[in-house]
Amino acid sequence: MDENRIEITWYGTASVRIASGSSQLLIDPFFPFPDSRIKVAADAFDGCRNILVSHGHYDHIGSIAEIAHKDTAVCCTRAPYQSLLKKGVPKKNLRLIRAGSVFSVGNFRITAYQGKHIRMNACDCVRTLCSRRVIQNRRDLVGKVRKFTSCLEKKETLCYLIEIGGRRILILGSLALAEDTDYPKGADLAFFPYQGSDRLCDIAADIYGRLKPKAVLLTHFDDTFPPFSKNIDTSDFERYMKDRAPVYKLRHGGTLSI
Repeated sequence: MDENRIEITWYGTASVRIASGSSQLLIDPFFPFPDSRIKVAADAFDGCRNILVSHGHYDHIGSIAEIAHKDTAVCCTRAPYQSLLKKGVPKKNLRLIRAGSVFSVGNFRITAYQGKHIRMNACDCVRTLCSRRVIQNRRDLVGKVRKFTSCLEKKETLCYLIEIGGRRILILGSLALAEDTDYPKGADLAFFPYQGSDRLCDIAADIYGRLKPKAVLLTHFDDTFPPFSKNIDTSDFERYMKDRAPVYKLRHGGTLSI
């Protein structure tokens, strides 16, 4: 691979591989529920031994015990650290980090910033659980609920700034920002996880105005964990961004080169 080129592969949800030369990172890698229409090959994450976790929810960490090898390093905050231990990830594979941590993986320089999870109020959660879609997809519903409730975020969502070769990629852990954090402005590319509210376009527009990245990559807009996820219409935000900055929306398994 060209040492000056960065290749970004999106697998679904917030799961992304970032590669440049011999340096590789996985962000929140996952395997979808078996009844999802989205499929990820069993060997999709082979060859990458460094994982960054944005936060501790199941759809971000639930597959890491299957993906991690004996020499895999998983960087995460305390809540996912504890959840991953319970799921069988050996302690020697886990690297405890926090907002403010700065470290390197290969040629990547990584800075962790305090993030914030998009607000999901109790009424929305109850409405989702009582929806027709949940009833229609009730197979192993109790098992799915247990999986999701076993993994907690505990207000530990992180954002990451990845720097390599003079370029900067800003990865949001969820579609929200902490009010008292000074985030880097004008990144070459920012990841926007586009799910979790009925006001996504307004929220994303506010975040764009605060960060002013040169381009945006949409993630998390897909239905990989039915019935708790759903396909999101991103057209409103794409129209909003039309004359402001490029917006990339990859197919599952698709790669963007920058």
